[in-house]
Amino acid sequence: MPLGDSGINPGLEASDPARELQAAVRRGESFSGRERHVTLRNEAGRTFTDISGVSGLDLPDDGRAACFTDWDADGDPDLWVSNRGGPVLRYFQNDNPSGGRGLGLRLVGTDCNRDAIGTRAVLYLKGQPPQAREVTAGSGFLAQSSKTLHFGLGTGAEIEKLVVHWPGGAPQTIAVPGPGSFLVRQGAAPEKAPLPTTVDHPRRPGEPPPPDRTFLAQRLPVATVFGRPAGSAGRPMLVALTSESCPDCAAQLADWAAEPPPGVALQIVRVEALAAEDPGRLRLMQLAHDHLFDIAGRPAPTPLSFLIDPGARLCAIYRGRADPAALADDISNL
Repeated sequence: MPLGDSGINPGLEASDPARELQAAVRRGESFSGRERHVTLRNEAGRTFTDISGVSGLDLPDDGRAACFTDWDADGDPDLWVSNRGGPVLRYFQNDNPSGGRGLGLRLVGTDCNRDAIGTRAVLYLKGQPPQAREVTAGSGFLAQSSKTLHFGLGTGAEIEKLVVHWPGGAPQTIAVPGPGSFLVRQGAAPEKAPLPTTVDHPRRPGEPPPPDRTFLAQRLPVATVFGRPAGSAGRPMLVALTSESCPDCAAQLADWAAEPPPGVALQIVRVEALAAEDPGRLRLMQLAHDHLFDIAGRPAPTPLSFLIDPGARLCAIYRGRADPAALADDISNL
């Protein structure tokens, strides 16, 4: 989808409802009309009850994706939700006041794929309906929950057996000793496994953030957005958007002064200068970023670098300080 002056699909007519909706989303407006999040409780498979208000999840955040993982390593699944509005990412910590127990299973394939994608585990409890979980490579819209399978166990629940159906293999019946976290390798007995722990790694003074690189599967024509400096014809171009008040920008420029990116025409663009001299071009650069990352309404982060091939097509975007090895590899593979 080439970028026009508005940053949206120029093939749509001005009166087309799809164009109007796309323009509204680009302005950061709600896609869902401020509809609040909905949370439903499964009533033993008979019906569902709306518990949105009492759960605290009924937020008007224009949510997009949700995933579950035991983030605080206490044996119950917690929730992460990404949003277009409100905070881009919310974390909801699950603290079960009833003291309920759980069974966590991390499956490892040997004859099937190592991640055990497609494996179905069925837990049989005495006097209760069985519970089934499946390892998937995706869990809902734009989401991937933890591959650790979680089974809720009420107080006094008695495990009879666990049957694991591996892809392409015979079912494996496993005797699980009780609640807890276990590693199950295909064909082997379960191993007691500690729950994963989360570790906070704060940035030290002067330490760059982790590299953030996006290489486009389909190159985007951007000749009208970035132009081309004199003498750069026939070569790839790297356009770096920097800010005078950005410490990472200064560090990135120092890196390139010591060792310039190989094989490209490097163009440094100061946000402050461009805003004064050519605000329309700055807006188009912002739109090129928003077109891919969908964060309209917030300034693009700096340093922000665009890798453009000799045909004036955008190939990759580097947010923050670009990793030299990844950048050199991308340039050589153009």
